[in-house]
Amino acid sequence: MSCGGSLTGSLLTAAGGLVTNGAAAGVFGGAPLSSLSSVPISVTDAITGETLAPTLSTLTSGFSDISGQSWYSSLSTSLSAMNASADFTSTMTDAWNSIGSDLSSTGFFDAVGGFAADFNDTLSTVTTGINQNINEAVGWAGKTIGGTGQLVGGALIGDGKKFGSILGSAKGLVAEANSMINAATNSGFLGDTFTSMDNIVTGGLSGVNLDFGGFGQEIAKLGGTVNLSNITNLGSPGQMLSNLADAGSLGPLYNKVASIPLDSRTLQSLGQNVASGTTATLASLGVDITTIAREGANLPPALQQAVYSEFESLSTTEVAQVKSILGNTVDAVVDGADLFNPTKLFPETYDTLTAPFRTASVGSRAIYTDDSGSVNPIFDELGEPLKGIIPDDLAVANGALAQSLEQIKNIQQSTTLQLGTETANLETLKDLNLINNQTSYVPQDVVDYWTDTYTTSGNVTLGTGQNGQLVLSDVIGFAAGYNSAAPFNQNKALFQAMQDAGDLNVFTQTQGVYDTIDEFVAGTFGPTNVPPWTVTITAGYVGEGSYTGATEAEARENAFINGIIPAVKTICEGFANNTNAQTIIRNSKRWNEQLAREYLNQTRIDNQDLGAVRTSDDVAIALANELPDLGQDTTAGGSAELLERIVDFSSVGGQSIIAAMRQGRNIARLEAANIEQDGAISQTGESSPGTLLSGQYTKAESQDQLIKN
Repeated sequence: MSCGGSLTGSLLTAAGGLVTNGAAAGVFGGAPLSSLSSVPISVTDAITGETLAPTLSTLTSGFSDISGQSWYSSLSTSLSAMNASADFTSTMTDAWNSIGSDLSSTGFFDAVGGFAADFNDTLSTVTTGINQNINEAVGWAGKTIGGTGQLVGGALIGDGKKFGSILGSAKGLVAEANSMINAATNSGFLGDTFTSMDNIVTGGLSGVNLDFGGFGQEIAKLGGTVNLSNITNLGSPGQMLSNLADAGSLGPLYNKVASIPLDSRTLQSLGQNVASGTTATLASLGVDITTIAREGANLPPALQQAVYSEFESLSTTEVAQVKSILGNTVDAVVDGADLFNPTKLFPETYDTLTAPFRTASVGSRAIYTDDSGSVNPIFDELGEPLKGIIPDDLAVANGALAQSLEQIKNIQQSTTLQLGTETANLETLKDLNLINNQTSYVPQDVVDYWTDTYTTSGNVTLGTGQNGQLVLSDVIGFAAGYNSAAPFNQNKALFQAMQDAGDLNVFTQTQGVYDTIDEFVAGTFGPTNVPPWTVTITAGYVGEGSYTGATEAEARENAFINGIIPAVKTICEGFANNTNAQTIIRNSKRWNEQLAREYLNQTRIDNQDLGAVRTSDDVAIALANELPDLGQDTTAGGSAELLERIVDFSSVGGQSIIAAMRQGRNIARLEAANIEQDGAISQTGESSPGTLLSGQYTKAESQDQLIKN
């Protein structure tokens, strides 16, 4: 249950309205999802510039207003006669239906009652009558809110028992599609730092050493020899002193470092107040060596160089002591210098160590060129920080290995034991060459699929949100007035203005397009009843002239296809410079594209047949229970805005839907202030206990179970 499980009065009322769907009108005031009464909101449409309430009620009134205009009534009458005529062949119908696509430069024929190409191309079958445009829109709008798609008393009625499922699947598509679209949009985040897919799936470890089993076992034996939290300082003698201090003791190095003679410059850099030219030991100055050791890689280079020499001079016993302090169990480490030598720290896997190297792109190169321990010269510059402190080959090898280990994300938060144990069990993309050979984290064709192909279909934009994201209104927005109410409303006025100005007379007047069709279907123009068969369209009618054919049917087709059709196209082309006509075309394309967008998106969730969606009370109740959460989505085209636009504001059930969403938002706000509402209704009822077998022994039964002998 939403909002912490609370059930409120508004929610209970909304649930009743959605379940009864107006059947209990005296209680809930009619169907809550319908176009009987629009929500009193005022929105200025960004494209038409008109201010209106873009709701289901506004939309259906626009349907009826346009279909009631005389130009549309004339079209409907003429096309009904045309479609009913037995003499009208499929070739003639196809020619009529192709007028809109043939006139893509103007599109006016589509706008005066035809399907705009976007929606017509979306449908899998050719429409039987071009006047189905508005009827199809009405049907779709009604079905997307769970209704039958038929106008009832001039209104569209929805059904919460279906709409809950339609809304739920639409929300699911939006959420899942956007997660893919956004991920594809952001997939280039690695930029030119991408190395390989293997490196990605192994957290960067495949860029260090592909021999996970052996390498992992060797890492685990290092103990505190390598400090992963300061991996940049790998190979630094000062860092090794710090590692010993962190482990609890400097061991034999304490006295050795204390006895190193240092010049005045080095001593001064350590904070000692000595005269220039002085040479002294730290012991003679009373300096705490452990404190000095904790300076690690920040120690002066001269001191670090001397410290390395002290490590080199460690006896076998002293090396064992240092290894014990560090927890190092690597058998190959037998003298102090070995602690700085990767070939000794990783005796079995050093020859498979790699480090990132940039040429045209980042790739991995071997740190050692052969099994004798020759360091790859391409990494020479990485040894600069340690050159002069430890031998040059060790400086370069440690620099390369440090850079390699640094590519492991969050390595600073791990330990050698943890890293080694888990590395030994890692898996690569071995044998998955199609994946491992990718040159980018996500191939461009995959990115294109989600950010282009998945967000568009033909000429139809499927997602109108940021970066091609889907919003809920892209799936079920037409009925809520998105890209529909405003263009319908404006077209109604523009058609009336064109009709009043006489611009549509070429269609509606005597001998106009519609009258010509009526007379043609009635047989007024023939054909003659003797060969050659001739149809003569009387002068003044559209397509006037004589047309012959070897048969009666051929003569009629010839007259229609070569006479009437070209003439209608010429008439429509005449509207190319008519400002009102061009605005009507724009509006028509807009709402037809919205229909196409929704149809395509619904098809992706297998809802193209909305009438087949299951009807049940539990769907309506679940929808009601979700209202407080749906109300939290206040984004443009989101669930709160969409639901407000399709409710019948004159019904108790409809207003309760809005109230439940508002209360849900308030509950969240008040919870943020640690304030509670009193509106929650207890959902716990009384019940009588059932009679079950006893699972306990009585005292007497317990005594019977005793064994005393």
